Amino acid sequence: MNAVNDREPRRTTELTGFAVLESGATIEITVLDLSYDGCKIVTPAALLPGLKLKLSILGVHGALDAAVRWSRNGFAGLRFNPDDEPEAGPVQTPREFERVKLDATIALRRPGRQVYAVRLFDLAPSGCKVEFVERPKEGETLWVKFDSLEAIEATVRWVDGFYGGVQFTRPIYSAVFQMLVTRLTKS
Repeated sequence: MNAVNDREPRRTTELTGFAVLESGATIEITVLDLSYDGCKIVTPAALLPGLKLKLSILGVHGALDAAVRWSRNGFAGLRFNPDDEPEAGPVQTPREFERVKLDATIALRRPGRQVYAVRLFDLAPSGCKVEFVERPKEGETLWVKFDSLEAIEATVRWVDGFYGGVQFTRPIYSAVFQMLVTRLTKS
């Protein structure tokens, strides 16, 4: 299960624990969500993808073998039993642009479908996070429409339930991006 939309369902939680690195160093962490195959943690340390560690949660006996799948801005995703994973899967790289958090509505259109309004959560010149009405597949092409601009061709990069990330075929020019953020922040 390497694709985001194929992973096990996760449950929101707030558990205190420790990550024990191969060097023996211990880092206090908080588990934010949990599934049978992994979890999301808050960590004060920058953990590199591929790093193997033992996860120990307070009040639970034993430790779980885990590997870091991704890490950014004080958060990290861990995969349990990394040695059981048949293939390494893609390593997530840091984003080219910082995303601006927003709460706005935009329009999406899938090929051969009607335009529908969706909720926008964040925006960068290269893409955005949205809440889908109709769940597309990873790799699917769709068009994103902001008021008073032409539709932008985009590719679905990940889907998790009804949420997903899309990457624009061409990044939005800096001046146009700033205008969009200003306009969407006011609405």
